[in-house]
Amino acid sequence: MHLTRIYIDGFKRLTQFDLNLNEKLNVIVGDNETGKTSVLEAINLVLTCQYDGRNINYALDPYLFNIEWVTKYFATLRRGELTSPPEILIEAYFNNDKEDPELGRLTGTHAHEHVEGAGLILQIRPDHKYTDELKEYVNDTSNPEVIPVEYYTVQWISFKGEIITSRSAPIRSKLIDTSIGRAYHSPNKYLAQILKDDLEPEDRQALSLAYRKLRHEFSKGDGLKSLNEKLQQRNKAGTGKKLTVQMDLSSRTSWESAITPHLDDLPFDCAGKGEQCRIQMRVAIAGAAKSRVLLIEEPENHLSHSNMNLLMTEIVEECDDQHQVIVVTHSAYVLNKLGIDNLRLISKAGKSLSLTGLDPTTAAYFMKLPGYDTLRLILSDKSILVEGPSDELIVQRAYKKKHGVLPLDNGIDVISVGTAFKRFLEIATRLKLTVHAVIDNDGKVESLEARYSEYINATNTGVQICYDKDGSCPTLEPQLRKVNQLETLNKILGKSETSKDRLNDYMKNYKTECALKFFETEESWNVPEYIASAIQ
Repeated sequence: MHLTRIYIDGFKRLTQFDLNLNEKLNVIVGDNETGKTSVLEAINLVLTCQYDGRNINYALDPYLFNIEWVTKYFATLRRGELTSPPEILIEAYFNNDKEDPELGRLTGTHAHEHVEGAGLILQIRPDHKYTDELKEYVNDTSNPEVIPVEYYTVQWISFKGEIITSRSAPIRSKLIDTSIGRAYHSPNKYLAQILKDDLEPEDRQALSLAYRKLRHEFSKGDGLKSLNEKLQQRNKAGTGKKLTVQMDLSSRTSWESAITPHLDDLPFDCAGKGEQCRIQMRVAIAGAAKSRVLLIEEPENHLSHSNMNLLMTEIVEECDDQHQVIVVTHSAYVLNKLGIDNLRLISKAGKSLSLTGLDPTTAAYFMKLPGYDTLRLILSDKSILVEGPSDELIVQRAYKKKHGVLPLDNGIDVISVGTAFKRFLEIATRLKLTVHAVIDNDGKVESLEARYSEYINATNTGVQICYDKDGSCPTLEPQLRKVNQLETLNKILGKSETSKDRLNDYMKNYKTECALKFFETEESWNVPEYIASAIQ
């Protein structure tokens, strides 16, 4: 059994959000504030009825509701118009495996599309018992414009319409988040919660008993005995009853609150943040063996390059027939290492996009060379692809000469991609991105045109190939030499060469240094035509 689709409506910023999922591994990316974390929370909520470590019935929060819906709701009612209160709907769809008897009891037509399928529904909506109270609250303009959750109810059912309980839930999930400052107030509590969740009942009972005995022995020790004798000497006035200090042996104090993780005999909190995150993540993954769905938030937190590589290997190993892994990341390295074909992009418009059908060799290429910053391309509104740092500097300066600002100020990213142009262009085409590629002809114009013919001859696409057809000027340096006077070039480069050929040799030997001088100079210089076409 595995998730095939998640539908979210009205939960935080997500409305009518539809996400299809791979059977094993999914990597969710998106710009800031697009709702990536909310997707993980929603998946965990519909599978476990838990939010922020508690049952949603006790963790219900007005700010879980879509803020735009809430604002519109109050405004509409206070204009005297009728409208329905905001609700939250989360649906988890499972694979259609007729041989799995567990899916039979989950199959029905109660999902919002009323099409037969197997899955779970979690809905948060007004409780009809409090209709009058809710109406009175909303009509009172002195009340804050937030949803009064005390008048709401939570319904957790299957697509068949049967009530789901934590005992009858068909699938377990584990939300793993090591980021500092979230629900876990310290790494100690995070690890303690992991250990508590994954211990067998008999193990927890044995630990509780051992801890109670330990406290009892402490109570009988010489230290407390001496303290209580001193208390008796000072307690001469009063009711005549003895005032003593004893260990609390009730269930209010438990072993979980007393344990402190250590690394090499040092308290866990004394380790570096990177080491803390690495250990927390690995313990959580190892302890999630009973969870069918692993939800991992930003595994790259505080990790060095080598440790991140090791962790990615572990995550991939977890993606077997027993586990489905859904990762949220801001790291291109993580995305590439886990397979860019597993991408699930959340757009700024709140829609999900994927790279379904991507050439397997492209995914394999970035997996073997994960240093490419593919995420910059994916998250940019518009991009200009160049071969190396010298091209990047010239394009940036050329853009500023024309538009008065650097490209990034206008939301355009200039990305060095080496020789991986076609790999990046395939991604751009799949995601319908606007991309201009500035490519040297290398003296082989016909070969270049053949290689990129699918883009050069295409219509209704955001991809544009920018190149020069003059084979005698195969790269950037001769192109700059062609459109600028020798005197101008000497001034910019601080040289006094008597021929363009000699100056060209110098520029080819010191590519990046020369490009930096073009970037920084106040002298006026001409931009090669193929670069000018890219920055229009």
